[in-house]
Amino acid sequence: MKNLIFILLILILTITAYPQSQLVNCIPDTGSQSFSYPFILNGTGTEWTTSPYFVIYFWGGGVFADSVRAINDSVILAWIDIYANADTGYKTVILGDPYLNFDSIPQGFKVLLWFPAKPNLLYPFNNSQNILQTPVMIWDSNKSVDNFRLMIANDSLFNSVVFDTTVAQPPVNIRTGVLQLGQKYYWRVRGFNLLGNGPWSDIWNFRVRTTSISIISSKIPDAYDLLQNYPNPFNPYTTIDYNIKSNSNVKLVLYDITGKQTALLVNQFHNAGYYRYKFNSGKLNISSGIYFYQMITNDVIITKRMVILK
Repeated sequence: MKNLIFILLILILTITAYPQSQLVNCIPDTGSQSFSYPFILNGTGTEWTTSPYFVIYFWGGGVFADSVRAINDSVILAWIDIYANADTGYKTVILGDPYLNFDSIPQGFKVLLWFPAKPNLLYPFNNSQNILQTPVMIWDSNKSVDNFRLMIANDSLFNSVVFDTTVAQPPVNIRTGVLQLGQKYYWRVRGFNLLGNGPWSDIWNFRVRTTSISIISSKIPDAYDLLQNYPNPFNPYTTIDYNIKSNSNVKLVLYDITGKQTALLVNQFHNAGYYRYKFNSGKLNISSGIYFYQMITNDVIITKRMVILK
């Protein structure tokens, strides 16, 4: 009984299935990244001219075909584009039609390595403002690139470079102390692989925010608070978090051990919320010792102690 059911299923599938094309080869069978090629599929025992259209896939990514058309029952002509970031190596070529017929040539096309393409910058956005001092630099990645070189400079000609590094892939986190508040910077990226260097990307610019204050949350706190700085002791960077219950003018003042004002760190209006201040004692040339920092608002005054240890 089971054998009979199996035979019936085979007969049904045979009756309803559409004729399958028999592919024999594809021309060309290799191509390099970043280039386009005319592409021919040869086949035998086909009925290609009866189909209104075809699609060609390259299993493995980065290679795409368009303008696919049947010249006759033995030849299909197409145009293929190999993206610069296409994975190298062999691709399975798959031909499909609207009747759900699919034919394939395993390892029918091979993508060869080429010089790295020009990277596309993604973040920080071009001409962006109010960027953090420690931004995350992002551009489009490429598996065929061995390394990327990232440069950040004070000028568009890159005569005054402030950061120059080589990394395997993006993103890159810029460490504290590299970029200065209020400064405008220019950046670019290039890739290189076994064949050599690729072209530089377009040059983008961004401006670092003018204050070390950042808003952690716009939620309204239950109370005013000035938290203990961290790390403590520190040299030269530390973080001070504080909470503002109501809209208020806010001052953050630094005093030495004698009570003399050493610096006015913050002096501006704040909406209610949670705030963070990044303090760099090195910019103020402050010596080692015990200091007090004080938050002054319209309603409260709160004082904490910090230690600078050089």
